[in-house]
Amino acid sequence: MSTFSESTFSGSAFSTVTFPTVHWPLSAAQRDLWLPLGHESARRHGWDDPVHAIAQYVDIQGSVDLSAFRNAVEQAVAEAECLHLRFTVDDDQVWQHVSPVRSVPLTVVDLSDQAEPLAAALTWMRADTGRSVELINGPLYRHALLVVADDRFLWYYRTHNIVLDDYGCFLLNRRVADLYSARTAGRAGGEPFGSLRSVIDEDARYTESAACSRDRAFWTQRYADAPVPVSLADLTVPATGRFLRRSVTLPPSVVQDWSEVADRCGTSWSTVVIATVASYLRHVTGVPEVVLGLPRMCRRRSVSLNVPCSVANIVPLRVEIAPDASLREVSRRVADEVLAVWPHERYRSEWLRHELHSGTRERRLYGPVVNVSPISYELWFGDHRGTSHPLAAGAVHDLTVTVHAGDAGADLRVDFDANPAMYTADDLTVHLRAFLDLLDTAPTRV
Repeated sequence: MSTFSESTFSGSAFSTVTFPTVHWPLSAAQRDLWLPLGHESARRHGWDDPVHAIAQYVDIQGSVDLSAFRNAVEQAVAEAECLHLRFTVDDDQVWQHVSPVRSVPLTVVDLSDQAEPLAAALTWMRADTGRSVELINGPLYRHALLVVADDRFLWYYRTHNIVLDDYGCFLLNRRVADLYSARTAGRAGGEPFGSLRSVIDEDARYTESAACSRDRAFWTQRYADAPVPVSLADLTVPATGRFLRRSVTLPPSVVQDWSEVADRCGTSWSTVVIATVASYLRHVTGVPEVVLGLPRMCRRRSVSLNVPCSVANIVPLRVEIAPDASLREVSRRVADEVLAVWPHERYRSEWLRHELHSGTRERRLYGPVVNVSPISYELWFGDHRGTSHPLAAGAVHDLTVTVHAGDAGADLRVDFDANPAMYTADDLTVHLRAFLDLLDTAPTRV
């Protein structure tokens, strides 16, 4: 068997870009990720556990101008201040600063002579995703371009959730595609990313604001009874970054079918999907009230809209379901609850968990997480189409159901990611099939 061929580009034109070394405190989202581990463990272990890994690859269908791609990637990475963060601990205070930007060499891995190049590339990327990321010493970001054919390339990168969330990945992917397209067309590449400091300052203003106090009052009143979340599994264990995944790709016509059901329910099709998960959880557990986790981007009317960073939150969504409730009734309950919590999405769920369960770190606010992602996964590198694929999206506590629905007219992908300490591969397959069966029979249950 032939060996993998690797080479590294260096000496980028963007290697001289620098940022001033100014220390900032952590944002609220970053503290949520840092504090559960504790800075002593972070210093000692360097966050070796990949539980908070963020990793993606972009599948580019077409030939790539390697020089233009290298320059596009390195410019985008240089602009993304979050990818150059370093953390220091001073007594009990954690600080972060942006180190001077150096070229992040782009490793090229040629797998085109392998018997199954795509399978070899996936193996390579998954192995790299499982490697440690050291918060204290860095680096927090690494990337590679994997060649699987003369006309197919996979751009892969890996970082940590403390610096980048799912929307941040979307911004990075889009910027690279735009810069590459501009360079190959001989035009300017558009506006760079915004300032990370503006996001930190905005976050600090929120935590001291009356809006934050109103959000706290909303959540503590709504969850004063501290409901116990239910799960499709029989035990509770710590979160993991090594998860089981079962996926299915559905044709675009499925969205049309769901939309017709949603019209009959008086809601959106994404609400119908959430209601279906809630109904399935109610059916399997027999518990009349379920609490799901609902991811929120938290970038509405925010300076973070064009800043790669980590600000996303997962809020609890409690839904009471009668044994004989129709899909219309459950969908309306979900829609009403989403509408109620939406204005208060910036209040961190970790803050609420601490309010309700102080001293009991193991208690969670919600069971399975349902994410109907509106983010576009389609990109264009000149005339060549690219699609982004998440390999790791942070911690998986229980079960995460993700419906990738960002592109009209494109195939729909459904991922079931599960904590392997709670579910077997067979369990996951059964739950995915049952969920799809419920969606297929949705028109008869309205």
